[in-house]
Amino acid sequence: MTKLKTRAIRELDTKGIPYRILRQAHRARNAQEAAAERGVALRQVVKTLLVKRPDGKHLIALVRGDQRLSLKKLARLVGVKKLEMAPHADVPRITGYQIGAVAPFGLRRSGLPVYVDDHILAEERVSTSAGRHDAGLELATEDLIRAVGGQVADITES
Repeated sequence: MTKLKTRAIRELDTKGIPYRILRQAHRARNAQEAAAERGVALRQVVKTLLVKRPDGKHLIALVRGDQRLSLKKLARLVGVKKLEMAPHADVPRITGYQIGAVAPFGLRRSGLPVYVDDHILAEERVSTSAGRHDAGLELATEDLIRAVGGQVADITES
């Protein structure tokens, strides 16, 4: 098997962060399918979501596969009145990845603020996209936090 080399993987390699590639036989359409394809629990899947501020700037939110982002909580944390999910057309332009394959590492536009839901910390290991529809990555949760440098807070619906 050839080793994948996506921007996400190259960034982890550059930072010296260990990971394991999880091949997927089929394209996952949601977090449940990603968990099944990768052989991990749904709560271990980390969704990388692109969010748009009222001023047109973007940010990244990381949430577990079994939870939903609370735009209200995140807006309060960011200090704005309202946030919205970024339009689909923004996703490849801003992240450099296709919808459904957005990795939290190797983003096209660097410097995007990253917010990590604190429920992710309950898992010792997590799985993110590898930046392609046919693979995921598994890594230690502490390494995910170190790699993205994000702010950890409660940003999911209760």
